[in-house]
Amino acid sequence: MALLGIAAVLTMTACSEWRDGKGCPEGTDAWSEYQLFFGLSQGDGGTISEEEWRAFLADTVTPRFPDGLTVISGNGQWHDSSGEILREGSKLLIIYAPPGDEGRRAIDEISEEYERRFDQESVLRVIGSACVSFS
Repeated sequence: MALLGIAAVLTMTACSEWRDGKGCPEGTDAWSEYQLFFGLSQGDGGTISEEEWRAFLADTVTPRFPDGLTVISGNGQWHDSSGEILREGSKLLIIYAPPGDEGRRAIDEISEEYERRFDQESVLRVIGSACVSFS
């Protein structure tokens, strides 16, 4: 986890020029970064199993982003409309893709399918920019 934190700080530092409109550092390309947070509790009180998650990943996510992605398992909390704090297992999906409307549409489709299939209220989506290189 410490490495992830360090990587995030380095990514933010390296991309500050890009956010300022000066372009990505030499040797890197501007890409979109998508982070999707999926709760694993279902509306009926059940929990989405690892098998169900793997099936969703295989039939919904991977076909839209076949070049690669990262999944991190964790625990999260949020409050519902009544203000009650709810805690549940979660999955964080991280995808880097060339910028454009195609990636955004794919993210929307993934979120909508997850909400439909698993009776979810929402999927948290974080969309940002990153300067990336494969070296």
